[in-house]
Order: sequence, then C-alpha cells, then structure tokens
Amino acid sequence: MKSMRRIFLILSLLLPITLLISGASLAQTKLDASILSYDGKDFVRTETTLMKDGQSAANTKLDPDGPAYKALVEKRSYSGPMTIFGHDYQANYAPLIGEDGKLTGALFVGTPK
Repeated sequence: MKSMRRIFLILSLLLPITLLISGASLAQTKLDASILSYDGKDFVRTETTLMKDGQSAANTKLDPDGPAYKALVEKRSYSGPMTIFGHDYQANYAPLIGEDGKLTGALFVGTPK
C-alpha cells in the first residue's frame, strides 16, 4: 500500500511539471506514460501507452545509452528531451525505490513535441 501511495505521489508531481514545461493546454496535450520494472540491468516497460510499429510498446527496454537510464540507475529523476521510437518527447522519469533502498523500477510521463 505504501508503494502505491508513492507511485501516485510521483505521478501527481510529474504530471503538472510536464504540462508546465510543454506550455500546451490540457485539452490539446496528449500524454504518454509508462511503468517500468528494473531487474538490475534493464528497465522494461511493463505497462505503457507508447506504441512501436503500431503495437503496444509493452515489454520493450529503455535505451541504456540514454540520459534517462543513466539518471535512473543513480536513483535520480530525469526531465528533458527524449526520442522514443522515433518520436520526440518532453520526458519525465522518476525512479521507484523499495523500502530496502533498492531500485525496483521507474515511472515515465511525457508529452510529444
């Protein structure tokens, strides 16, 4: 229950930041979001609104060479531009950390540019 509250809090914080950065009104903004799991090496999208080749991008990996990956493995958030499956986004990623202090996953919220 504690982790669900933490996820809700993080999403609640990321959403307004994304909207403010994009400068677009809510009615004109399409948001994409993902929940990613972390196995000690890869961040994998377990749930997502992202599409790849016309299919759900679920079970795809976060690019390990990208700035979001590098920030997340250091248990830091990342906000900035990202290209995801050939589309430019204003992206926000936040790490999910278990009660034991271990990195367990991440959340993504982004707006297409």
